[in-house]
Amino acid sequence: MSVDVSAGPLPSGALAWTAMTTYVAVFALVLGYLGLVAAYLALRTLARLRRATVVLGRGANSRETMLEATERHIELTAAVADQLGALRSYVDATRSEMAAAVRARNTATGRSLRNVALVRYDAFEDIAGRMSFSLALLDDDGDGVALTAITGRADTRLYAKGISRGEGEHPLSPEEEQAVHAALGQRVQGRVAALS
Repeated sequence: MSVDVSAGPLPSGALAWTAMTTYVAVFALVLGYLGLVAAYLALRTLARLRRATVVLGRGANSRETMLEATERHIELTAAVADQLGALRSYVDATRSEMAAAVRARNTATGRSLRNVALVRYDAFEDIAGRMSFSLALLDDDGDGVALTAITGRADTRLYAKGISRGEGEHPLSPEEEQAVHAALGQRVQGRVAALS
């Protein structure tokens, strides 16, 4: 349908049709412009993605892609994690063995005479130099022996008394009691140090 413009004023229906066509044309131009802007933005985004893909594809040394390097590092991390697990198992097993060895040693050495104390004194007023002594040799249970050497001008006499649970089987002299108490004090300190 064509409209003859030379024939005079346009009928109202034709005028509405012409205005409508103008609006549609303007709308089509705006949509076309928006389409061009969207295409331009999409191409810029695509260019950025291509640059990123090239960087990921080449990597830093251009021998392997970033994805290959990432996969290689994942495999290395898994291998290191496996080795750490094996090492942790070995350390736990060694710790258990060491604890058992320490318990066995404590059991074996608990009966040894390892708590020792010596008290030196002058047994007689006319002999100086603290030549006499009482020596306590005890195990961790307080069992052992107390040795006493009394030095005189002409001779030295040695006495031995059995100790059971920190008490003498025969009456102890004050110096022997002092030596036994000192040896028992070492036992307590030794156990406290072992527990720390």
